[in-house]
Amino acid sequence: MRRYLIISLILFITAVPLLAEDWLTIYNDDLSLVRSQFELNLKSGFQNYSYDDITSRIMPTSVIVSSTVEGFQVAEQNYEYDLAGKWQIMAKYLDKEVEILTKSEARVVGTLKFFDGNSYGISEKGSGKLIVVSDEQTQMISLSKLPDNFYVKPTLRWTLKSPQSGKIPVQLTYLSGGFSWDVAYNTVWDGDKLIFNSWVTINNTSGRAFTDVNLKLIAGDINRYYDRYAGGRGKYAFEMVEDAVMMNAMPEFEAKEFHDFHMYTLNQKASFADKQSKQMELFPTKEISAQGIYEYHTWDSGVKSIIRFTNNRESGIGEALPKGVIKVYKQDTDGNLEFIGEDGIDHTARNEEVSINTGKAFDLAGSTMERNRTNLGKNVYERDLQVTLKNNSKEEKTIHVIHRMDGNTRLVQQDYDPVIDSNNKATFTIKIQPDTIITFGFRERTEY
Repeated sequence: MRRYLIISLILFITAVPLLAEDWLTIYNDDLSLVRSQFELNLKSGFQNYSYDDITSRIMPTSVIVSSTVEGFQVAEQNYEYDLAGKWQIMAKYLDKEVEILTKSEARVVGTLKFFDGNSYGISEKGSGKLIVVSDEQTQMISLSKLPDNFYVKPTLRWTLKSPQSGKIPVQLTYLSGGFSWDVAYNTVWDGDKLIFNSWVTINNTSGRAFTDVNLKLIAGDINRYYDRYAGGRGKYAFEMVEDAVMMNAMPEFEAKEFHDFHMYTLNQKASFADKQSKQMELFPTKEISAQGIYEYHTWDSGVKSIIRFTNNRESGIGEALPKGVIKVYKQDTDGNLEFIGEDGIDHTARNEEVSINTGKAFDLAGSTMERNRTNLGKNVYERDLQVTLKNNSKEEKTIHVIHRMDGNTRLVQQDYDPVIDSNNKATFTIKIQPDTIITFGFRERTEY
């Protein structure tokens, strides 16, 4: 038989606002801005008001309460988060009268002297005997009322001053944890073009559901200050429930620059249950001109297979791309799509280059070795490096060999002429025939 905790009277009832409307702005780093507009039915003068339609991850110091009615004031605000629960209630019911019904239908009435989670110690009314009742044998506990300062939900308690009686429009704004969003890019590669599809996943672990909310997403790295003595941000684990988006009209995000970030505003309202994950299309599907190349970085263990494109209109995209994971598929001869790799990208502005590393090329190999090193004097030395490339495939391949040098190093001799960029990165472009091994070298001088 189940055990019950019965409270015969709840002293505090939270008031319900009228005509509420919400705006939600979600950032990348477990941060959201919640803005609610509603009306409160107030009387003239000072009064207490409790508002519990907030997230459980609210940041109390960020709360702003305002009204368009002149003379409206918030004289005091308390954030109540000591929520009602069995342990909390029983701890505050020490030396108070309780009534317990056991599974054997015995009733014990008296003063609660202790509760340790396993048993109740009760001084019996009338006899004064101490009776210990096992929690496992308890069927029901009856209390006269909910102890003071207990709430079933996190609550803001305000002392308000209203200049008039009636409905007063109020706006509540606060920062909260518990909301996050990320982007998954699903692409299909045909050797020349990428069919590019983007989905944004929004996770709600804020402790509050939102219905018909106005939604904005901010892409960019917001600077935040964390007190080193506060232990940083906590980590939270929640069970996620996937939800398919089904609407009559296709939701679309309007992208625009906002301060030094990018903002994406949904063109229709959205709803989020607590502990729910929701997916929506971020951009319409695009066809992007791209290039497949092979890269070998000196000292690496293999040759990377890279798909590269420039994020501009000429390539077929030209959108600010939020950071996320790009998954790449390719169609087999049987017509089925097969997964060929994935890579992550950071926030990428227009006109920037995007490189997707899909993995190591199976039939290509590369290795680097230092042949010799010569000291030319104080703080000057040269070394000879040798690169070996192998093409075990049945087709000619072009491999871009990339060698990174610091600012004090330059090439003084080489078998092939590289392209050296402003970051002192040398790129050797090597064509290699099928079933062929190519070895080439270069000498670099370092002065420091």
